[in-house]
Formats: sequence, structure tokens, C-alpha cells
Amino acid sequence: MNTSNMNSFLSEGNIKRHIEHLRTLRLQYSILLKSYPELIGRKIKDTLRLCPDKGARLDLQKLYFNIKSHELFFDSFYPVECRSVDRIPGYSSPDSFLYDLLCLAKEEQYGFAFAFADARGDIKIAFSNGDDGAFIRYTPLLALDLYEHSYFNDYGFDKERYVRAALTKLDISRLFR
Repeated sequence: MNTSNMNSFLSEGNIKRHIEHLRTLRLQYSILLKSYPELIGRKIKDTLRLCPDKGARLDLQKLYFNIKSHELFFDSFYPVECRSVDRIPGYSSPDSFLYDLLCLAKEEQYGFAFAFADARGDIKIAFSNGDDGAFIRYTPLLALDLYEHSYFNDYGFDKERYVRAALTKLDISRLFR
């Protein structure tokens, strides 16, 4: 996982804590999944449908969401394409997309802000805290972590400053994969 582009808005210690948090989530998911060997190797939709225990099913879904969201959060700041973005489908300009993302991030308490393409190809912004099956309903293209652990050590209670700094490094060319 390459985090070099995040160094401009998160400290090295904060990035390391975030990576450790992701490792812990993966370990918890693996341990819980091993309790149901018949589910190992299946897609998450099948796992959630076939898991006999409702509590475990909800735990698996929440852990899966958090793992995928954190992975996408890290990926969202690592540029894979070096192309400029002039237009984002569904927005008048890249700046209007970033402004809407900033507004959503400022409003929400904790969770992830996502961008995804709808059925027409327009980019939409959504918020999720993991209780709604976001990765099951649609495929997010980029993510911004809004949980306090992602910014508090560097920004304190100033989430807006964190979001503004993060948006300057967000790779919006990912919206066109």
C-alpha cells in the first residue's frame, strides 16, 4: 500500500496507526469467517446470505465494509493516471464535485464519503457508516475517511481543515476507471 501522497496532509504516525487499524480489521474478519468454514472463499453477497447467525452476518458485513472502505481510502490518494480531469459526469466542473464532497464531509459525523457512478455514468456522492451495505449496492470509485481516527491526531477537532487538505491530494481521475 503506497501512502506517499498522503504525507502532505497526514503525519507518518497517523498513517501508521491507520494501517494498523486496517490490519486489525482484516484479522477480525478472518477470525470471524473461520467460525463458518462453509463461507470461506465465497463472495460477500453469498456469505451474508448463507451465514446462519444473524449477529455474525451483521458483524461480517460491517467488517467487510470497513476493510474495503479503508483500502479504497488509501488507494484514492495514490495517483494511477496522470491525466487532467476537465469534466466529471453529473457535475459542471471538478471544482463543483470537490465542493459537494467537502459539504457532505462537513455535515456527517463519522463514516466514509464515497463517489460512485450511477447507472447512467453520472458521478454521485454518498455517505455511509457501514450499516447500509454500501459495497453491496454499488461500487465506490474513491473514498474519504471521516472517522475521527483518520484526522484527530493531526487536526484535532478541525475536521474541515483535514477534509480540505485531503481533497487537494484526492486522485479524481479514479472516477473514470
